[in-house]
Amino acid sequence: MKNLAFTLVTLFTVCLCTEATAQTKKPSVTTTSSIYKAKEEATLAKINQQMNAIDDQLSNKTNKKSEKTNYCYLTEQLLNVANDYQGIRYQWGGMSRTGMDCSGFVKNAFNQFKIDLPRTSKEMASRGERVSTADAKPGDLIFFKNGGSRVINHVGIVIEVDGDDVKFIHSATSKGVSVNSTKEPYYSKGFVQINRVYDRQVL
Repeated sequence: MKNLAFTLVTLFTVCLCTEATAQTKKPSVTTTSSIYKAKEEATLAKINQQMNAIDDQLSNKTNKKSEKTNYCYLTEQLLNVANDYQGIRYQWGGMSRTGMDCSGFVKNAFNQFKIDLPRTSKEMASRGERVSTADAKPGDLIFFKNGGSRVINHVGIVIEVDGDDVKFIHSATSKGVSVNSTKEPYYSKGFVQINRVYDRQVL
């Protein structure tokens, strides 16, 4: 009888231990499931972040491509010709590589592309469409009243626009064909207007 009682007690103890173990394991399944779910969510968030970054890169490339498209071939070639004249000395009334004045330089550059402009800067200022500084683009003409003049007496070709800073190439009395900026006090004071004299859809 003692042996039977001992056996029953042992079996009862084993059953209790087994049930207790099963109950303690159940929460761990829930915990493991939560961990897996959290990892999946983190992975999805990371993937979404990477996809958004790729979309931004593609968008930036598209915008840059559009900007290049707007910069037409004619403008590119015009600026190449204008820059090729850098260093040529200033000569009043000149229109050749031995020397040229501001309007002579501009007229000579545009003549390469069969775009006929008047001979003087004052007359050039009446050609084309006047545009604001904000809308200015490379290839536009920029005009000045320098030295206290009451009329337009100087012209150059816009080569770069950065906000309200417009860089232009021209034939200056001091340095010949060179590049300056409207941020410089002398040219800021004399600046008058910017004109567009050719259609950028051409070529």
